[in-house]
Amino acid sequence: MATTIIRPALEALRRLPTLHQVAEAWGKLELKLETDDTRYWVTTEGVPQKTSGTPINYVVDYVTVEKLSESGHWDLKAVYSPEAWKLSQGFDYCQLLQQELTELQAGLEEHFRWGLVKEIEALRAELERANRAVFALSEKVRQRWA
Repeated sequence: MATTIIRPALEALRRLPTLHQVAEAWGKLELKLETDDTRYWVTTEGVPQKTSGTPINYVVDYVTVEKLSESGHWDLKAVYSPEAWKLSQGFDYCQLLQQELTELQAGLEEHFRWGLVKEIEALRAELERANRAVFALSEKVRQRWA
């Protein structure tokens, strides 16, 4: 089973050294992190908020994500507002908790232990709190886009 990785916080990305930058009339994007299959760009110069006519990835503090295609080219995957980025981190966290819960439950089926039951209960409670937080944040993001 693949392990979910929680994408880095926007503040953490900003603090990373710039690996490459692209400056155009619209603004400037800085490549802050590159993994084997993903590149993370942060817009450091551009417009302060979405406007018609300006490409969305030139809004300051937006994160542009590129994925490596099978042909070896970097393709635009998504552009996130700071709020949508935080929401995506929340989704990552919930996915990570769910994976851990699934593994613990499988372990419980193999060998019952009361300590494991308590761990599972605590993990379920954490997952429920995380889901509520993600839902609240998703409402904020949805209202912003409306």
